[in-house]
Amino acid sequence: MIILESQEFSTKPTSSEQSGIFLGNTKTNKNIDGSYLELSIKAGTKYLVFMTDDIPNEDKLHIHLLDESLDVIDSATIGSMYSTGSFRDYNIRDSNTLTFYFIGETEWKVEILENKEFLFPFISLPKGVSRKRAFSQYFKIYGNPQSEVQ
Repeated sequence: MIILESQEFSTKPTSSEQSGIFLGNTKTNKNIDGSYLELSIKAGTKYLVFMTDDIPNEDKLHIHLLDESLDVIDSATIGSMYSTGSFRDYNIRDSNTLTFYFIGETEWKVEILENKEFLFPFISLPKGVSRKRAFSQYFKIYGNPQSEVQ
């Protein structure tokens, strides 16, 4: 995994919910969910992209895995209504694993898989994580967020 600088991979909001992707200074005509680029990583021929909505007190983290053509092959979102998070303290662990903090003082881990795997909807996901593609995954998310209400 290699962290990409803004000169290599960047985004620009196209609406309140999506952003356009730029490689170098070239617009690609590809869009992804989220309005603020937190981090982009090159993992082999794929891109792992972390985007937030930039909404105070309800910020969600969108994690996208893009293929070499910049098409989204997997996507997940961490967050829920009235929860807030700040993407920070990311750390590349090895060639396919990254850890970071976002919501609930939880250390989250994303592991890019070699091949697509079956996913049991609702059972296989940590609390606060949702996916659009309910039955398969190209990356796994690990985390155990605690309730913010005591």
